[in-house]
Amino acid sequence: KKLSAKEVQELVKGERNVPLIIDFYATWCGPCILMAQELEMVDTDDEYEFARDMQVRGLPTLYFISPDPSKDAIRTEGVIPLQMMRDIIDKDM
Repeated sequence: KKLSAKEVQELVKGERNVPLIIDFYATWCGPCILMAQELEMVDTDDEYEFARDMQVRGLPTLYFISPDPSKDAIRTEGVIPLQMMRDIIDKDM
């Protein structure tokens, strides 16, 4: 699902009991397309300022956001294996 900066900010601020994975991507990015099927996405071409504020320098960039507000978000750049995504969620969220 493609999200705007405002929608992401509302999701992060809202109460939830599951982690969020937010994918910063571009439609012209081949590796991004591979990862885009299952994730909440922010198009960096449409949301340039938000991507800049989130320090997105390479694509795809993923943010793993815990439902526990005391935990820091985890940021990755580039394609990562599905098992690595699961490990981050299981161990760090």
